Amino acid sequence: MFRYAVQIIFRRKLRTFLTSLGIMIAVMLMTFILFGMSDLKNAVTSEFSSRFSPQDLYVSGRDMFMFGGMNTAPSKQDDVKEEIILNTQLREELEKIDGVISTNPIFTVSNVEVFLEGDDVPYPMNFVGSADLPGTHHIYNGFFGSDDKLDNGEIFVSNFVVSFFETSKKEIIGKKILVKSSNSSTFLSVASKSMIDKQYEFTVAGVVESGNDAFFVNTKEAMNMLVDLGGFTDENEYLEKVGYDQILLITEEGKTSDIEKYIVDELKLSVISTETLLGFLDTLTSGLTIALVIFGSISALVASIGIINTMVMSIYEQTKEIGIIKAMGASNSQVLIIFLIQSGIIGFIGGALGLGITFLGMKLADPFIVSILSKQGFTSIDKFFNFQLLNAIYITLGSILIGIIAGLYPARKASKIDPIEALRQN
Repeated sequence: MFRYAVQIIFRRKLRTFLTSLGIMIAVMLMTFILFGMSDLKNAVTSEFSSRFSPQDLYVSGRDMFMFGGMNTAPSKQDDVKEEIILNTQLREELEKIDGVISTNPIFTVSNVEVFLEGDDVPYPMNFVGSADLPGTHHIYNGFFGSDDKLDNGEIFVSNFVVSFFETSKKEIIGKKILVKSSNSSTFLSVASKSMIDKQYEFTVAGVVESGNDAFFVNTKEAMNMLVDLGGFTDENEYLEKVGYDQILLITEEGKTSDIEKYIVDELKLSVISTETLLGFLDTLTSGLTIALVIFGSISALVASIGIINTMVMSIYEQTKEIGIIKAMGASNSQVLIIFLIQSGIIGFIGGALGLGITFLGMKLADPFIVSILSKQGFTSIDKFFNFQLLNAIYITLGSILIGIIAGLYPARKASKIDPIEALRQN
């Protein structure tokens, strides 16, 4: 029965190939979705893991996941979570928690324009970050320079800055970075009278591989700028009224989860951990994958209609032949199986072609995608696409199953043909 089904298929090679094209396109789409989303998740996870240690906790007085503002209409009856100021007293309280190795304050100086000396085009990112961490710390993801500790008047720049100002890591070391107050409002801030005509000068001491996070000074320099730009009396007033933007806690292994729970439940602060980020990423990619698979399933539906059409046409053309094999003793179930084998083989051909073309496409596209991701700050990957044998087997079996399901109606129709009536046809 199998040999006979194969012979029927290859009598009309062009029709078989054109029918399998629908399955092939559906398989290519599904393969790119499943492999691409899985590989994207792996790339982002790898990048997160290289920058965030499992023992790191980023503490803030505000909800750090409220990127888009409110997604539902507010109500006066809603419980409004009061923002907690991360001041010196609260930092000391965090230091006393069992298992906390160190606390590292982080500031962000926003609404400023940053220039390289001799260049009148500002860098597109309008803020400067700060942290008292060596350039070799994992949050920077790589360091180039002779001294990895920031002194007063020094600044680390990212590899993005080097690229933007069309220079090299070696050449930018020792050059001046000018931080000027911006007189215009931005998306996240408004213009302030106290900020007009303020300028700060720093010497580039190192280049870090931190992607979009472009400029880093030590916390003392950041504090001086924030006090000056904000019109505060001194550091104490700033810390009491505004506080640290974030505090990075480095914890002992095995105690991170308990510390995170205590900070959230008892101190009512917001915490971002590696586990939180990876969980958020997993939820996001899973949702996108499901949505894309649903769209890809439409292609499979269209392909199945093509198989049904081809098989019905085959029945009309082979009516007399079906009558002959039934007259020779073939049962209805045997005829049914012969046509299901035909449709399953068409599905297999489409699946095999789709996987082959997709695999070739991934091989050719991989260097270009890695290059694009590298330019966007993904420094921990040297290969994006990974051919997953198990998923390839599932996709192949799925394409065969689609072919068989699509062939059920034509196969049943063929199995019920009356051999006497079939033999009378010319």
